Amino acid sequence: MNDTVNDDCADLAEARQGHEAAFRRIYDRHAAVVLSLCRRNAGGSAADAEAEDALQETFIRAFRKLDEVHDCRGFRSWVYRIARLVCSERRRSERRRRHHEGAAMQRMIDEATTTVAPASAQATVQRERLDRLTHALDRLDDDERLAIHLYYLDSDPVAAAQSALGLGRSAFYKLLARAREALAAQLREAVQS
Repeated sequence: MNDTVNDDCADLAEARQGHEAAFRRIYDRHAAVVLSLCRRNAGGSAADAEAEDALQETFIRAFRKLDEVHDCRGFRSWVYRIARLVCSERRRSERRRRHHEGAAMQRMIDEATTTVAPASAQATVQRERLDRLTHALDRLDDDERLAIHLYYLDSDPVAAAQSALGLGRSAFYKLLARAREALAAQLREAVQS
């Protein structure tokens, strides 16, 4: 066996007994490759943050499932499989989020346009505005985007923010104000370009 496999076997035995330092050594040994796998699977403007989150989630899952590793020589490939699974789940979740956001935005547009039958030019302007809004929302960080969506789409945004973000009323409204400012700046930039 090579040194990495020997080190994995020794550290795995210690980590199972609750030695945090042993798991830190495992993390240090494999994190760079797992991060690389996650970066390759992440996309968009927040790719680095997404990859870092996927890296952390991979090792959290690995820590919780250490007892499932029956042959320490396969530990490396086991961690890599977890990383691929985490990245796959995150991609599916992102696609679902985008689909639901798009559907919610379309419902809002439909409701707004059903009260007044727009002329063809007015419908085109509405579509362009929606596209700019969607693009601007995509450029916000995750918490800011969620604050916007909670405020405009949830019947009780403060309770939803408490549950989803762990924020109280005041912190939620501060985040919402920051998100609105960032969204307005994104929209001004889109209109000017």
